[in-house]
Order: sequence, then structure tokens, then C-alpha cells
Amino acid sequence: MEMMKKIKVMKNKLYKYKIITKIVFIFVLIFLFIKLLNFSLNFDLVIPINKEHIKIFLSSLEYFRRFLKISKIIVIGNSKVKKYLKKEKYINYIDEDTILPRSKINEFLNKSRFFRTQRDCWYEQQFIKMLFSKICKKDYYLVWDSDTIPITNIKLFQNNKPFFDMKTEYHKPYFNTIKRLFPFEIKFSNRSYISEHMMVKTEYMKNLITDIENNSKLPGKLFWEKILMAIDVKDIHRSGFSEFETYGSYVDTKYPNIYHHRVWNSIRNAKFFLGNLENLNENDILWLSKDYYALSFEKRNIFNQTYLPIIKNPDVQKIYRPKDFFANYKNIYLEIISE
Repeated sequence: MEMMKKIKVMKNKLYKYKIITKIVFIFVLIFLFIKLLNFSLNFDLVIPINKEHIKIFLSSLEYFRRFLKISKIIVIGNSKVKKYLKKEKYINYIDEDTILPRSKINEFLNKSRFFRTQRDCWYEQQFIKMLFSKICKKDYYLVWDSDTIPITNIKLFQNNKPFFDMKTEYHKPYFNTIKRLFPFEIKFSNRSYISEHMMVKTEYMKNLITDIENNSKLPGKLFWEKILMAIDVKDIHRSGFSEFETYGSYVDTKYPNIYHHRVWNSIRNAKFFLGNLENLNENDILWLSKDYYALSFEKRNIFNQTYLPIIKNPDVQKIYRPKDFFANYKNIYLEIISE
């Protein structure tokens, strides 16, 4: 009888031990999941924007939440932009003038180079993307151009390392400027870092800014003043500086092997072919996403209505992959109208 009691007591202890072990195991899993979730979300999505791009941006909000898995977007713009965002609960607004007033750029150019530029807004947005590192509280921030829309799930990190998404653009003035910005040799990639977005490591952008400001060979005090002084006069009124090309080249020189590199496929002239996002349905997006990560609706492009009906044709989508279609769209169009 005594033996039976002992066995029963041992069974009860064993049962309690199993229950406690299960509870501990569950808590460990929850803790690890939260850690993983916190890492995957440990960045801000930052979009500088002007009034010209507000319509395309607002129509693409669901795509940002769906394909980038973000809950909040930080929009940086002026008061004209702010009034369009009042009803958007997913957006945190920052007045661009609190970071860098655009007037400061032409004031500096007037004083130091004796001219102004109509590209002050373009330069301002680039400098703001860099200056956000000064107020960012997270390890990373994802900069995204307001006229570019993700159309598929985009993996931003792999094994805790972010991606540099690479394209084939080459603009020589960018590299002429970069060479002057740093007191050490920069190694240039055979591909371009300009992919209409970039995952920025906050610490590295701060270091980049410091290295530019420590370059005593360039006039000016602040990094953006030195950048404006480093650009050739003939290029400053067009495109003399790229924040993406500069940051990518700097990081791969000074912090090699920190980023993964992958080829980024997007349609840069999506406006020419598609007009706007409202012209596309879910099937169109699904078809385009077979070969492309994103669509850019740049203001400079003009919509050509000739090709949209062909692109949306279900038979065309069955026969052609998107890349093959856009590589041969003129010939495909001629074939279809001749039938």
C-alpha cells in the first residue's frame, strides 16, 4: 500500500514536471518569435514626397502594407502634402522644413557658387533621405521613392543581412562627385545601386555624413554643402549627385560583405505602358510580378494608350512572360494588329 502511494506521488510529480516543461517550452517559442518579429520590423519605411506624386502614392498604400509587411509609413513633405494625409492612420508625417528647408540649398549656392538651380527640390529630397539617419531610432530605415510601387512580396533581409538591389544604370557625373566626397579611394561596382529604394543602416549613413564633413578639401561645413561644392557646375542643373550610388559605393568599400547583392528587376517606365495603377487588376499585377518586383510611374513619362489593351489581354499574358513582352512589345503589337 505504501509503495502504491509512493508511485502515485511520483506520477503526480512527473505529470507536474511535464506540464511545467511544456509551459516553459511554449514561452521560449513565443520569446523567439517576438525577437524574430522585432528584428524583421526593426526599420522605418521613409518616403519623401511632393504634391505631384501624392495621387500615385495614396493609391499604392495597400501595396506597401501588403508586400513590404509594414504597419507605419513615415512621409516627409511640405504643408501641401500634409493636407492629403490627414485621414491616413498608417502614416506619420514629418515637415521637410524641420529637416532641411529647400530655400537653404539655393541660399548656399547663391553665396558659394553664385547661381541657383531649379533642381533644389530634387537635391533636397536626396539630402533628407540621408539626414533621416540623425533622427532615426532604429537600426535600419528603408527609403522608397514615392512614384514606385512594390507588386510582389519583397524579402528585405536574409540571415540578418539586408539586400542591396542592383540595376544597370550608369551616369558618370555621379561617380565624379563621389570621388571628390571622400578622402579615401572608393571602389565602384559594375552595377548600379539606383533601384528606387534602399535599405539604409542608420549607423553607416551617420558615418558617411561624418566622413564627408571631415573632408577638409571641400568647401562648406555641412555634408550637403560639401556635396553641392563637389558637383561639376555643368552637372548641378541636371543630375550631379545620387544618394543611392553614394551610399552603396561607400558601404561596399568601407564595410564589405555586410549586404547581400541581388539583381533588381522593375519597370522604370511603367507610366508609358500602363498609365496608372488604377488601370491594373489583380491578374495584371500577378502576371507582371512573375518577372518584376516593382513599377515606377515617373512624371516625365507620357502614357501611350496603344499597348495597355494588349498587356491586359489574358491570351497575351498566357503566351508571354512580362520580360519577353516588354523586350519585344513593338513586334508583338504589329503581329496582333495584322491578324
